[in-house]
Amino acid sequence: MRVIALSLALAALSFADTHRDVMHVFGNMASALTAGNPDQFMESFDRGMPDYDTIKDDVIQLVGEGQITSIAEPIHDEGDDRHRTVDLDWTLDIQIPDSPMAPQHRRETVHCRLEVIKGHWRVYSLDPISFFAPRNSDSK
Repeated sequence: MRVIALSLALAALSFADTHRDVMHVFGNMASALTAGNPDQFMESFDRGMPDYDTIKDDVIQLVGEGQITSIAEPIHDEGDDRHRTVDLDWTLDIQIPDSPMAPQHRRETVHCRLEVIKGHWRVYSLDPISFFAPRNSDSK
């Protein structure tokens, strides 16, 4: 009985560490947008994922438009210590400096799939990618 209890405790700790590590990825992504650093934002992605170049180009343009406030809150996280499916309640507020335009407020449930690649969690699927499109894009 002690072995089962110990195994359950270790599994719970492992899940807590995995969850914390995955949430750290999204915290870094949100902070990178707020800091205006598209390269740091893109570090969390698998370069071989579909739409990688589209996301990168959109985020570069978005950051170039103005000041962004970005917050990503987890609403669903499941998987194991190699693959995760995460849904986030993501909010972006985009303000163009010295512009009479009101800040643009975006809020969306962003669905992501991650896997461990070379020892690091990487996003290999994100939907909708249009959430990170620049303000003047037809896709948003």
